[in-house]
Amino acid sequence: MNGKVCVVTGATSGIGLEIACSLASLGARVIGVGRDGARCAQALSRIRSAGSGGECELADLSSQAEVRALAQRIAARNAPIDILINNAGLFTWRRKESVDGIEIQFAVNYLAAFLLTGLLLPHLAPGARVITVSSDSHAFGRIHWRDVGMRRWYNGLSAYAQSKLATVLFTHELARRLAAYPAGSREATIATFAADPGLVDTKFGEKETGLLIRRLWRWHARHGISAAQSAASIVFLATNPLVANEAGGYWYMDEPRSSAMRTYDERAARRLWTLSERVSGLPYLSDPSPEGHGSGRLTA
Repeated sequence: MNGKVCVVTGATSGIGLEIACSLASLGARVIGVGRDGARCAQALSRIRSAGSGGECELADLSSQAEVRALAQRIAARNAPIDILINNAGLFTWRRKESVDGIEIQFAVNYLAAFLLTGLLLPHLAPGARVITVSSDSHAFGRIHWRDVGMRRWYNGLSAYAQSKLATVLFTHELARRLAAYPAGSREATIATFAADPGLVDTKFGEKETGLLIRRLWRWHARHGISAAQSAASIVFLATNPLVANEAGGYWYMDEPRSSAMRTYDERAARRLWTLSERVSGLPYLSDPSPEGHGSGRLTA
């Protein structure tokens, strides 16, 4: 990884910070992304102490304007990106909307990854890897096509599961579209993965929740693995030369796994892609299938 450029979102705490430090320790040039200036400074200190190089960019990924500005700043470095890890995520029990009027979990956990990947795609190096952090919660999710923003009936866990299902559908569809490019082209060499971080002992589920939920999460998380252990499995995907042949797959703790059956629905994946292009205003990687684009409507 010596000298390779790695972008890690959600890099100021938990799994993201451990990923960033591990990659830096392997010689990578890490560009961490966080939304709080003080926490970015603290994370940057740790990243630089782990390796020779590190930078931190401030961006609130719930805002599409900030995602676009972030991508512009990263692209301005004129350094091809070898690894993009879409790790940023959140959970909230009560319904909230982003500045763009999008349900907040869908906006941060999924749509930010879709948009940032598309914006940075022209700047990915040959053989680059795109890793999007998902969750086993995707198996309990469904895309609420008529009301993706879940305005009429909201449940925080259902919204979270929907956003994580979307990340797996996105990974499969991204891999399919990249594979349609001619063999040997830059696009065809880019590998993409969905990573299940496992149950991790962090404070992730204690934010934006009530007292009861915080206590339940704390009890639940105590049975999980450490953030460092979880990060190691994602660093494995970023660095192991043999996993490129498994592009488009779902991984858990260094092993490819089958994701939920509904994640293999190509029509749903195409429909989600079209919806995401429309909502983000960024069309990219045209659909190579004879079926063409599906249809979808987003109600925030």
